[in-house]
Amino acid sequence: MPSRFVVRNLRKNSYYHAYNIGVENRNIFLDRQDYKTFLYYLFIYISPLETVKARYPDLPPRLALKNLSTEIIMVAYCLMPNHFHLLLKQKTIEAISKLMKQVSNGYTTYFNVKYKRVGSLLRGRYKSILVESDYLLVQMTRFVHLNPLVAGLVAIPGEYPWSSYVNHIANSGIINQFGSLTEWEKFHLDQNSYEQNLIKIRNLTID
Repeated sequence: MPSRFVVRNLRKNSYYHAYNIGVENRNIFLDRQDYKTFLYYLFIYISPLETVKARYPDLPPRLALKNLSTEIIMVAYCLMPNHFHLLLKQKTIEAISKLMKQVSNGYTTYFNVKYKRVGSLLRGRYKSILVESDYLLVQMTRFVHLNPLVAGLVAIPGEYPWSSYVNHIANSGIINQFGSLTEWEKFHLDQNSYEQNLIKIRNLTID
């Protein structure tokens, strides 16, 4: 069952943990191209439109019209073999709903054509949970980035290519809360602290 904290009536100017998982827990990313295609959809819908057009000058107008860069900000993300996590700030009430619909529909169509399948790829509608404080925002950022490490896919978060961890090292306002990059990295790798705080964010995760 979904967390009792899952919300449907989202607020504007608020942070949310949005996520979904493959139907029947199936893997939804089977090779590098799959991961890259999902990230492509995130990029064209969230990045500033001029940046998108510079990278993809032949971007179909129908996709350009769906750009949400003025409505939503990506805080962190992680794509796992059978699910994904997005930590987002939406500026308008419908921004996350529009993003999740566009990305899910686009990626499912790509996946079904590539693997010659039909039907749903994801387990129903996405889940979204309000992140109500700066404290939880920082904890959720760590949770998202540590998914590959906890699952035993890598030894350190920076080795995983399908998360925003490295991008955070390059340019994230959240790092500023720790005073230095070194302290931010220590926070991510402090397993005792992570386990102590896990119960506080457990309701913000996939069940």
